[in-house]
Amino acid sequence: MFHFGYQRTIQELERFAKHADELQRHIDLLGDVLNQQGALLPNAFVGQAKLELAKVRSKSFSFTVQLLDPDHVSRSMVFATFVSAWVVRLVDPEMKHPNPLVK
Repeated sequence: MFHFGYQRTIQELERFAKHADELQRHIDLLGDVLNQQGALLPNAFVGQAKLELAKVRSKSFSFTVQLLDPDHVSRSMVFATFVSAWVVRLVDPEMKHPNPLVK
């Protein structure tokens, strides 16, 4: 999460949810085709899709846990504030940020 930031983490979480929905529709479609045509299509396709769905859901759950942990959120915000102040201090000609404020 430190690498992405919160906005990016939330966007990735939404992307995982969309991907999981697409995979579930794909699995349902493969199941329908298998039921209609017998066993012409190998069950390996369904197995691979289910495995990919499990991986996507696992990643999604890990992102959700990070976003819901108050201690992690607090520490992440402290880190982001520190990095922001450090970057501003680098461009401040007097190297005195945050007191006084950079003009």
